[in-house]
Amino acid sequence: MIGVFGGTFNPIHSAHIRLALEVQQLLELDHVRMIPCGIPAHRDQPDVSPEVRMSLLVTATKEHPELVVDDLEIKRPGPSYMVDTLQSLKVTHPESLCLILGVDAYNNFDSWQEWRSILDLTHLVVMRRPKLAVTNY
Repeated sequence: MIGVFGGTFNPIHSAHIRLALEVQQLLELDHVRMIPCGIPAHRDQPDVSPEVRMSLLVTATKEHPELVVDDLEIKRPGPSYMVDTLQSLKVTHPESLCLILGVDAYNNFDSWQEWRSILDLTHLVVMRRPKLAVTNY
């Protein structure tokens, strides 16, 4: 099984890495695909370009081979919708997928593009955000 962890990662920080690693280990996932959002559909455009956020994410994950940075949403034109991302991943990774969400994202899940289709494509893993000091990379 593969984890899918999307976000603007603006900026990427230690809590993102910790959450991805903990889910990967707890669920014994093959790996977690960290997918920076190209053009957010549900929030303001980040002040940092997708390419810079991608580069920072690569740097932050370089010591963790179980975290794979994927530029799928950055390469795709138009707004980034998770349903499109999951459909693309199913073609290249037909094994089971699990979508890693923070509880805040889950609370608005029914506002996502084709959210019911997402439930057919993946398992949901909802994480409560830890209260910890955050280190920006």
